[in-house]
Amino acid sequence: MKILLTNEAGCFHPGIVALAKELCKDHRVCIVAPLTKQVGAGHSLTVDQRPLHAEQWFVLDNVKIWSVDGTPCDCVALALDKLLLDKPDMIITGIDPVNNRGNMIYTSGVVSTAIEGAIQGIKSIAVSAVIANEKKERAYRKVAKFVARRLEFLAKHTPDYGVLNVNFPEKVKPKNIMPTHLTDGLLDNEYEIEVNPFGSTFAWLKSPLMEFGLDAYEQKADLYWLKQGYITMTPLKLDLLKGEAVTALQKAGIKL
Repeated sequence: MKILLTNEAGCFHPGIVALAKELCKDHRVCIVAPLTKQVGAGHSLTVDQRPLHAEQWFVLDNVKIWSVDGTPCDCVALALDKLLLDKPDMIITGIDPVNNRGNMIYTSGVVSTAIEGAIQGIKSIAVSAVIANEKKERAYRKVAKFVARRLEFLAKHTPDYGVLNVNFPEKVKPKNIMPTHLTDGLLDNEYEIEVNPFGSTFAWLKSPLMEFGLDAYEQKADLYWLKQGYITMTPLKLDLLKGEAVTALQKAGIKL
């Protein structure tokens, strides 16, 4: 199988390296990922006049690595259009050291790159885990081995023109796999504001993990099951249309 790997943490991040080392044993693997960390980039593309710089690296045996000085979605779009010789059979993004659950998926570069691949008709999987020591490659090996071992299962259950969002819990030995919904709720974003001596205002996001309120656990969706020690799998559709809302608008008969 031909597999494209990407992420939001950078092309040399230990999470993507661990994934590449496991998958290249049985598959053709290529990494195309941001040169630098792009956390929270979401589904952004570079559309101004700034050119993207792509550079190939030779640091892993049997794995081509391209760095791109753009967003995570830039990497997928450029890879599919120009950098890859053949269209990949699958795109896997991650391993992100922070779970992408609930409404966090909308700002996640890991989930967004998978969506970019799905838009192009390629089966795409977003993988994240709770990693305490995110700078150590060995911390990602258990997750990487699971993905490599269960790749056929993951591919089978990835929806056409959609994404399979896979999250691993903090516990070393997960209880089981739980298919589940996204947690619906407001994110508790908090900013620190400071004003410099010249009157300019600056803001820092204090809680980059963007935790949910306590009521979110009552839904028994992905956030709840992760806290219970389960691996969660959530199939995501590209169509965000809420059908009943369209029907209500049509019945309303609004006129100019």
